[in-house]
Amino acid sequence: MDCNANRQSEVSVIRIVALISGGIDSAVMCLMLKRHGADIRPLFIDYGQLAGPLEWQAVQMICKHLDISPPVKMDVSGFGKLIPSGITDSKLDVKKKAFLPTRNLLFLSLGAAYAYSNDIYFVAIGLLSESIFPDQTEEFVSHTQKTISQALGVNLRVLTPLIKFNKLDTIRLAKKYSLPLKITYSCHLGGKQPCGRCISCQERIAALEYITERDSNSG
Repeated sequence: MDCNANRQSEVSVIRIVALISGGIDSAVMCLMLKRHGADIRPLFIDYGQLAGPLEWQAVQMICKHLDISPPVKMDVSGFGKLIPSGITDSKLDVKKKAFLPTRNLLFLSLGAAYAYSNDIYFVAIGLLSESIFPDQTEEFVSHTQKTISQALGVNLRVLTPLIKFNKLDTIRLAKKYSLPLKITYSCHLGGKQPCGRCISCQERIAALEYITERDSNSG
């Protein structure tokens, strides 16, 4: 580990750049990091996603609710305008064409650059155990951490606090620690009402229905 990272680890409070999207996963990630005493620096990346405006609103509400630092927005919206995906182009199928190539690689690279420029050596991303795309796996994170560290010349850590959790787990954690789901936003289409068709909506609906059914049966 380089000397800068050593100095970072010697202080009592670890500063972490948290990639926050406005959804349940990144909100719960920030909640858990705060509970562990981290100094969270939320970073929202506008990559040209259809849901960008409402995600940004949600991010601001989440940070206020958690009483963490105000979020910073990074605008790289040109990326989504050039790379076709159902989450950036309303003419494409939001579910069948949901994969946006290198999205999480972009997030981590930008998050690492922002962290490095602020003498921070930890970046957190809210990936879950249910990896649908190749840039959501533990193997991807391991390789990316190594590559970013080499690119920066320092030992930068990529943290994935929820990598052993699924969507149901994150909702349970949100409820356990009184994080209101209504302040989060998860729909890929970016409408005021959830579309119910995109991957994000369907994961959220399925998890909430399971919890509701379980609570009903247990009552």
